[in-house]
Amino acid sequence: MNHFLLSSLFLLCSAASLAQAPLAPVSGGGHYTVLQGSKTLGQAQFTATPVQGGQRLTSTGGMELPAFFYSFNNTATVDAGGNLVQDGLTGAVHSAKVSANNVQFDTASDATGREFQIRIVSDGKTTTNDVDRHRNTVLVPDLDPAAYTLMAHIALTQPRTAWVLIPKENGILVPADYQSLPDLRGTLAGQPVAVKHAVVAMGTTNAVVVELFFLEDGQLLEADLNAQNLHVVHDGFRLLNRPKPVAPPPGQAPPAADGQGAGAAGGQAPPPQ
Repeated sequence: MNHFLLSSLFLLCSAASLAQAPLAPVSGGGHYTVLQGSKTLGQAQFTATPVQGGQRLTSTGGMELPAFFYSFNNTATVDAGGNLVQDGLTGAVHSAKVSANNVQFDTASDATGREFQIRIVSDGKTTTNDVDRHRNTVLVPDLDPAAYTLMAHIALTQPRTAWVLIPKENGILVPADYQSLPDLRGTLAGQPVAVKHAVVAMGTTNAVVVELFFLEDGQLLEADLNAQNLHVVHDGFRLLNRPKPVAPPPGQAPPAADGQGAGAAGGQAPPPQ
């Protein structure tokens, strides 16, 4: 769990739309409890506010154990298609093996709009990197309900290809395999709701899996990291007919030609080409 949580502090992604219908706007946000079993370990929350051509998602959160602490603050700007335009993430991790304060990275599109330029600052050392822009790509700091909400919106489109970027070395782009599952039943603030259900496997070897429960408009109700026994649960949500954990899907690498997008540096992504 510690390695996966630490890795999220350096995570970066971008999404570029190619003949892709705009995603539904993200809801105004929400407050979530981080659980391990029935034990509360932390909190997380996010807000979504409209900006010209898209939305700004601002999220904070973290968790604490006797020998482990993790926190993050993230601000992402996405266009009407849910494509990342700019992002700024800071975080901290403390454990018996690792201690890192105020780890930062910022990213913005290059002049071509086909790459994102990454700048990471940790322990006074600055590292830079470039990654390709792809559609259906999500920045996923651990326990971040804004990121999981974007994933829920993508799950509604049942994408043929999708991506995440994980921070091994200077950032490694890996495929994300979305598997839609039958609807479930739950309650939110005491009212019955129909619950959409999807599983996302990130990577093709030893994939990290997140299980998503959400409303038909993409509002996140719960995100489960079953391997770590961590659950990010919307306040007032209860799942009534919880299924058994689903085995991770195989995850096939998307073709390289299916992800390059066009966009203006530091601005909103243009209409699909």
